[in-house]
Amino acid sequence: MTAPSVSVIIPMLNEAGFVGPCIDGFLAQTTDAIVEILVIDGGSTDGSDLEVLHRRSLDRRVRLVRNPRRLAAAAANIGIDESVGEVLCFVSAHGVPDPGYVGTALAVLDETGAVGVGGRYDHVGTDPVSNAIGLAMASPFGMASPHRTSQQRRDVDTISHPVFRKSALVEIGGYDETLLGNGDYETNYRRGRAGGGLVVTPELSSVYRPRRSLGALGRQFWDYGYWKAEVMARHPDAVRPRHLAPPAAVAGAIVLAAGLTPPATRAAAQRGAAAIGVAYGALLGAAVIRERPAAHGASTRHFVAALPLIHGAWGGGVLAGAVGALRRRRRAADADVAAQPAASADPIARVRLTSGAVG
Repeated sequence: MTAPSVSVIIPMLNEAGFVGPCIDGFLAQTTDAIVEILVIDGGSTDGSDLEVLHRRSLDRRVRLVRNPRRLAAAAANIGIDESVGEVLCFVSAHGVPDPGYVGTALAVLDETGAVGVGGRYDHVGTDPVSNAIGLAMASPFGMASPHRTSQQRRDVDTISHPVFRKSALVEIGGYDETLLGNGDYETNYRRGRAGGGLVVTPELSSVYRPRRSLGALGRQFWDYGYWKAEVMARHPDAVRPRHLAPPAAVAGAIVLAAGLTPPATRAAAQRGAAAIGVAYGALLGAAVIRERPAAHGASTRHFVAALPLIHGAWGGGVLAGAVGALRRRRRAADADVAAQPAASADPIARVRLTSGAVG
């Protein structure tokens, strides 16, 4: 049976040194199903586009497509619109696929009948700090995402570096460009609601390049959390227990630090917080013992710092995002009210306006 044609879609903005190896990974795939590699550039100024054009000079399947809207969701939608493949493979410019990535994904789509398949990330840094950050992200102590921890094939609610049947994305209208973050999860959620199934399988793997500093990691997870809150507000039934623990912990810490607990319960709350702090410290110790950072070329102190930073930045981002989502909805409601026709002083006219009656 002939394999379906595949379009690879790589959103990019200032990815010099990363996008080249990403493209090379797809040029080296063991399947000949790839008909094009679309790099959707949001206006890079660091020479990333030159890396793409160089790869195009070596293989005409590589094409640079401009993204004037700059957003990642817009890049995905441009890729959907521009692509000719029956199957779309989305990958971050920080990712590098295994040689059998596309072939394995096509096989799993065929075997399972799913509309989308994703695999695991192998977090590979370039120095002790990025190795530590990657180890923390991949650890079950750090994140509980299926693409970081799954050891067997299973149905899931979200996939990363996804391979989708193009028709499945067209059916739901593509990606939501009003979201500046967490768009992948929101798209996966809507696709799951529409049916067809999403599958994660560990034999499908790609390299992910972690951030190179704790500051960059904190900003990354703050943004993740901020826009996760907007997705939660739009789709409450998409919320999972793993989404709630970090913001709950951050909220509790804020309440205690600000002395907002009632005097009668303050002492008990402080004892509870101390117990939680001890337990969290033990968790960090267990994480170091389990992951053995030094054995992976990772800085132990950066590994220990990365775990609470992931949890705290994500949790704080969710809380800030919840406030932002509430404000946006209030502004939208106020705008709707302002757009309504002014009520007449005539009581009969007011009844007509509020009831929708026509004379």
